[in-house]
Amino acid sequence: MGKNNRKKINAAVLFIFIVYAAYLAELLFFIPYRHAPNSASQNIIPFKTIRMYILYYRYFQFEVWFSNLFGNIFMFMPFGFFLPFLFRRLRKVWIMGLLSFLASALVETIQGYFHVGGFDVDDILLNTTGGLCGYGIFLLVRKLVKKIKIEIWR
Repeated sequence: MGKNNRKKINAAVLFIFIVYAAYLAELLFFIPYRHAPNSASQNIIPFKTIRMYILYYRYFQFEVWFSNLFGNIFMFMPFGFFLPFLFRRLRKVWIMGLLSFLASALVETIQGYFHVGGFDVDDILLNTTGGLCGYGIFLLVRKLVKKIKIEIWR
């Protein structure tokens, strides 16, 4: 694949990442149901919320249970996939883990400060896991693409 086609693919991936980031921002900060007027929805104890959803799953509607556990993971998977695609320097697991953690911590801090959702340390753990899963998928796709000799990676 030529250099020109690689640039087109990178531009398309950048566009998709920007759309993803805008959607994520709207979902995390601007949807009205997310507003939390008090500090009762704050959690600073690791695994408290995760444990609650696992142990008491039968008391939650499936949508609530699934979105709180797996939604946070799925939400950050594109973050871990697209960034190393776009930036070679980010192609190390520890870098993607750190970036996923920092981005998630920033999101949770903003949500807690502005009362648009609550601060939950478990969301940081789940989002970081999602970023790392996305990076794992990036590595698998990259390996597959190299195996079938498609030249899209820089």
